[in-house]
Amino acid sequence: MRIYFALVTLILATSELGWARTSVDYIPKSLEVPAGLEKDVKFWERIFTEFDPEECVFHDEWNLDVIYYVSRVPRVKSAKGSSLLKRHIKSIRSGLARIAANGQPTSDFERALYRAVPPKMRSKSFFADAKDQVRCQRGVEFEKSLTRSYQYVPMIKRLLREKGLPEDLAYLPHLESGFDRFATSKVGAKGLWQFMPHTARAEGLVVRKKKDWRVDPRLSTDAATDHLAGIFLRTRSWELAITAYNYGLNGVMRAIQKFGGDYMKIRNEHKTSMFGFAARNYYPSFLAVRNVAMREEAKLARLYQQADAVAVGEGIPDPAGETVSF
Repeated sequence: MRIYFALVTLILATSELGWARTSVDYIPKSLEVPAGLEKDVKFWERIFTEFDPEECVFHDEWNLDVIYYVSRVPRVKSAKGSSLLKRHIKSIRSGLARIAANGQPTSDFERALYRAVPPKMRSKSFFADAKDQVRCQRGVEFEKSLTRSYQYVPMIKRLLREKGLPEDLAYLPHLESGFDRFATSKVGAKGLWQFMPHTARAEGLVVRKKKDWRVDPRLSTDAATDHLAGIFLRTRSWELAITAYNYGLNGVMRAIQKFGGDYMKIRNEHKTSMFGFAARNYYPSFLAVRNVAMREEAKLARLYQQADAVAVGEGIPDPAGETVSF
């Protein structure tokens, strides 16, 4: 209820400032992909669906559509990291440096790197910068998160509808906890929504040794949706609100003061030690898991419909386009 009145207050206040839209338009039912972010969202969709954690996708940190190659690089627990991973990155950097120096590739390996870059980007300056922007992104085991999510997403969406918030926010726990309500981070965040103790208490949750409401799906979701709505009231943008959920509201507000409320401008130009690759890619990776999860839900719904049709003896279309009766 407090969120409802807060949103009404925001709409009225911003109308006076001249930048608000109507209440219906202002709170979108779904979250769109900003222009210029499409390739990055596609990159993350591939990470969540095509690759596993033992595979490294070697790519450019700032141009996610530039993927040099994919290779299996087993994870290691050594503090020094994977020597194989380091060799891959060193080879790619050396190859890019030689292309930058010579203006063109001179070996099969360099030609493979060169072809990975879109033609319009193939310049000496690009390759000179690219040699310092090589990173490995491992694939993600997403199936378990999807399976766990089915018991929580309907409840979360119902709460979001009641509060007038975008239902797409229901997919955020895929990034936060993999929909494991007992997930606990090294720094003490816990639950589906990975609340830190002080944030949880501020949102009315009890956090004690023998009684921790962060692991309660219903109570933590109620608190998390209120928390997200509160961030939105400050940032006036769901792109920035979701980024702030990961990066921190204070950091996002400083970026807004410097660059205005343009998400893409902040994402591309705000550079601090804290606002690195992970923070910059939190929103596109959220859109990616949203897209993947919704496609899987649609597939599951079709399977249930077909099963229902079979149960009542109705005909269902087969892949060849004919109707099959049972």
